[in-house]
Amino acid sequence: MNTELKESLEKLVTSPGQGSTLEQIDKLVRRRQRQQLYQILDTMNKDEVAKLPVALDKIIPQNGKKRAALLRFYLPEWQGYDEVFWQALGDYIILALHRVKDVEYDSIRGKIKIHYFNKATAKIGKTSEDIRAIIQGLAFLVDTEVLPTDYTRFRRMTERRHMVGEMSKEQAAIVGAILKFV
Repeated sequence: MNTELKESLEKLVTSPGQGSTLEQIDKLVRRRQRQQLYQILDTMNKDEVAKLPVALDKIIPQNGKKRAALLRFYLPEWQGYDEVFWQALGDYIILALHRVKDVEYDSIRGKIKIHYFNKATAKIGKTSEDIRAIIQGLAFLVDTEVLPTDYTRFRRMTERRHMVGEMSKEQAAIVGAILKFV
């Protein structure tokens, strides 16, 4: 852990980045979390995941860097699920797909809508079928409680829409941990 922290701090100092130091640290941590998440998705039993249906309901393709793609998925098994599970799924979608502009869900109808900018050099998530498979895997992991439902990025995204956010407890904890090691 100490070497990872040192590498992250060195990367912060030697390369340009957007946002405050805390936001840049958060991006580095999230990159590692994304890698771990994909490792979990790769090791899942595909037959078990296939039992949880996820259908692509609607797609509006991305228009270069002018308009995000719109993807709407239907999760019939998730109809009526409490919002805490939908929010957790939204959190993990944001983590997995990285360039998500917005996520909306309708728990009553079992639908989730994603506004997403595809990265041209992305290895994963290039097609709508790739994204459907990722969402299916994430929904399965949240449903079977492999992934926790206490993740809060989606909730912060909706709460802070069009607002400048203040430092969260999570960010303060990161700063405290960094200061402890430095």
